[in-house]
Amino acid sequence: MADFKKVLYWYCFLTVKVIFLVRFKTTLLCSSKRKPLMSSPYTHIIGIDGGGTQCRTRIADLSGQTLGEAVSGSANIFQNDSLAWHSVSHSIELALERAKLPQDCIKRSYIVAGLAGAEVKSAVESFKAHVQGVGHLDILTDAQTACLGAHQLNNGAIYIVGTGTVGLANRNGKWQKLGGWGFPLNDEGGGAWLGMQAIKQAIKRHDRLIHSTPMTQKVWQQFPGGIDELVAWSQHASSGDYGKFAPIVTEAFAQGDEFAALIIEDQKIILTEQITALISDELPLSLMGGLANWVKALLPKTIQEQIHEPKGDALNGALLLAQQRIQREH
Repeated sequence: MADFKKVLYWYCFLTVKVIFLVRFKTTLLCSSKRKPLMSSPYTHIIGIDGGGTQCRTRIADLSGQTLGEAVSGSANIFQNDSLAWHSVSHSIELALERAKLPQDCIKRSYIVAGLAGAEVKSAVESFKAHVQGVGHLDILTDAQTACLGAHQLNNGAIYIVGTGTVGLANRNGKWQKLGGWGFPLNDEGGGAWLGMQAIKQAIKRHDRLIHSTPMTQKVWQQFPGGIDELVAWSQHASSGDYGKFAPIVTEAFAQGDEFAALIIEDQKIILTEQITALISDELPLSLMGGLANWVKALLPKTIQEQIHEPKGDALNGALLLAQQRIQREH
């Protein structure tokens, strides 16, 4: 009987001890998971992607779960800082409404905004003068947040080929920008540049320096008033206006137009040189922009082998950076 009581005693003792240890370990795990959220003064994170055409906003909880998104107008802080703030604040308001969150939630949100024109320090300062009522706001360029999203905060590069061109590389938080200084000063190899080359060839045809081709004919079809109309148009034409002629070049190239072929060969040389300089240390590269697929086929295989599909967009990059910075602060 004494032996039975002794066995029963030790059985009960060990059972209670195991239950205690399991509960203690569970408590530690739960508290360690909650601690970053409880210690943070922020309740939400907001990512913003502001460009010259539109401003996109995405709001999420601290785990990164998307709660609401919205789109508003232009947010290029270099072109118009007050309009940019109006677009940013309006898109945040709309995103909060769609997330069914109170408007004062912005005061407890960590915001990372990638804004066009933010590479100009004076534009950033002018924009900040309009900012009010937010909890925390970090400003990067829209290209930087796009790069962070494409490579999920890891080292990597992007090359954007749209109306203009710009390359950006992230190496442990140190940024390298290549190109993107504006048309017609820079942005070689982009859509506006292609369009300008086509128009130059058309002028050469007008001056009887070259013979007519389908490409030069299509350019002149846009100017029924002839050279006088073209010159008048050029006095106020924007990069977007020139970019509208880019499809004439690519279509003519596909049809074997000899002068279009010369333009595309120049484009290949320009972009190969720029991209090679950007990823000389074999950084992973993502191509972006409306001409990305077109350009990829032109590039040497050595560069094509380093190209990866973006893992996320600019809003994703902004939210990931917000999460990272909150964790580092707390």
